[in-house]
Amino acid sequence: MSSASALSVGDKAKIVSPRARYTLLIPTFNRPAHLRSLLGYLASRRFQYPIRILDSSSGDALMQNRETVGREVLDIVHEVHDPATSIHTKIGLGVSSVESIYCSICADDDVLFTDELAGLLDILDADRRLVVAHGYYVNFKPGVDFDLWHTDYSAPSIVSEDALRRIVAQMSDYQAIYYGVHRTETMKAIQPPLDRVKSLWAKELLTSSLALVAGGSYRAPRYYMARNSNPSIATEGWHPHQFLATEPAALLREYADYRAVTLEHLAADARFRASYRPEQIEQVFDLVHLKYLAPMLSPAVMAYLIQQSLLPDVTPRQTIDGIWNAFASPDARQTGGLKDILRRLRRIVGLFRELRFRARLDVSLSRSLDGMTVKRSTRDGGSRRYLVSPALLEQKFADGGQVTASHIRNIVAHLDDYV
Repeated sequence: MSSASALSVGDKAKIVSPRARYTLLIPTFNRPAHLRSLLGYLASRRFQYPIRILDSSSGDALMQNRETVGREVLDIVHEVHDPATSIHTKIGLGVSSVESIYCSICADDDVLFTDELAGLLDILDADRRLVVAHGYYVNFKPGVDFDLWHTDYSAPSIVSEDALRRIVAQMSDYQAIYYGVHRTETMKAIQPPLDRVKSLWAKELLTSSLALVAGGSYRAPRYYMARNSNPSIATEGWHPHQFLATEPAALLREYADYRAVTLEHLAADARFRASYRPEQIEQVFDLVHLKYLAPMLSPAVMAYLIQQSLLPDVTPRQTIDGIWNAFASPDARQTGGLKDILRRLRRIVGLFRELRFRARLDVSLSRSLDGMTVKRSTRDGGSRRYLVSPALLEQKFADGGQVTASHIRNIVAHLDDYV
């Protein structure tokens, strides 16, 4: 065996420089405080990889961003775009200039967990069949207290050798892979077809599906990113509920465009064509997307939409807010008999003891014994309380797991540096 082939994945990674291995893309638009917090966090954690800021800010916000970029000791390229540039056009231009093997996107108000990155890159190095790697995503609400309230994405890895089955797995329990670490060659290849669909929703679905046509997606059983759930910049056409509240027919048109592009890419593989009849592919594809849409088209949701549509002077924004408040928020309330209550109590007390006595965290239980508060000091010396919600503590992950004391310790350790 040659010395080159005898090298381990870790040894090979050491040979490739950080600049050649991975690039982080951060799109931003008129939110200088968010960008300042994210870059400060990355600097405090001695982030070694190149960063490309995809900035379409204007006026004072752009000036502040320039000052922030110039102040941080990071490997940063600050790309300035016209304020009218769409988010996907801006990202496409940014991706086209990436020279590293891997890259990923982090919104300016989210937090990439830097300690998890090297392990994910090693996973991709070790298995060429994978094109994306990521982990769990925790939803957090920054403020006077930091609420840790739900795990967004936790579905198992998607590793079937069959591209159609990979799409079936993705859409059966849809969780966007958009923010995962991608092979740059894959990320570049899926940018041009995005111009064939119009809405943010269709572009997101197409990004995920085309990546899965190219290969598998790995999910680490650890937290990879914290997603800010406070209100963001208002955008249209990024969720089916927005179409249903404004023009339901537009949802069908967008689906038809997305469907056509994905089916073309599936059919481009001769081995795939040999495995399925064209009508079989279309049937499976449509059925699994109906399964994805079904919870959003439940009788309760549809009855609410019809009722709101009959009322005068109700705006689509009010209708959408009503849907999300009534149907989409994670339910922190637990039901069940005495055995279920005792089981949950034993679990939470066990987590509390491990955090308090093994991890030495300043943690306390809520009065109702279903949530926790963790008191910490941030990197700038300030004090912060993390409110760990009952929904997060009791949530059953799609891959069969639940949040652990180690997960909580890792989450707060990263967010301590985000100020």
